Formats: sequence, C-alpha cells, structure tokens
Amino acid sequence: MNLKWFTGRMKKIFNVDVKIEEVGYEAYDFYHEELDDLLIPADHLEKLPDPLLFETLSYVDDKGYEWIGGFVLEEGTKKKLFEVWIRNGEQIAYERYFD
Repeated sequence: MNLKWFTGRMKKIFNVDVKIEEVGYEAYDFYHEELDDLLIPADHLEKLPDPLLFETLSYVDDKGYEWIGGFVLEEGTKKKLFEVWIRNGEQIAYERYFD
C-alpha cells in the first residue's frame, strides 16, 4: 500500500514517474526531541504522539534528485497524521491530518 501511495502522490503532486523497484523504505520510532523542523515543524510536532512512528519512502530520479515522502501514523489505527515531502534535503510540502 505504501508503494502505491508514494508513486501515486509523486505523479499527482510533482509529475514524477517513479520506478517502483527503485523505491526505498524505512520506518522508525522517534521521540520529539530527536526530530527537527525539516521533518515536522515544531508547532505541528507538539500535537503528535511522543514517541511517534515515522515511515519514509525514498527515490532518486533520472536527474539525480532525491525525493523523500514521509508520514506519521497513529500506532493503534495506522491512521495517517502527518505527511512531509523533501527533495534534495529541503522540505517542499507537508500536510497535516489533525486539528
């Protein structure tokens, strides 16, 4: 499911075709103090669980750009709480799914 989400969002939002076999995946539990504003702005971070599960999918395109799509999931329900997009080490978009 995460691969379909990532490839679909990359095409829809950034108009980048992704080769599924070249997508990397990682998932980590983080405490708030371990994260910086590149991943989650502080004013959003304070509304998320501590620790939080942060999953990332990454892809390097034909031009050498590194794309990372990351999201925070609610542990019990696996509901998406926050989504962030990073290209070459810079945050280019994010979406929060909470009030």
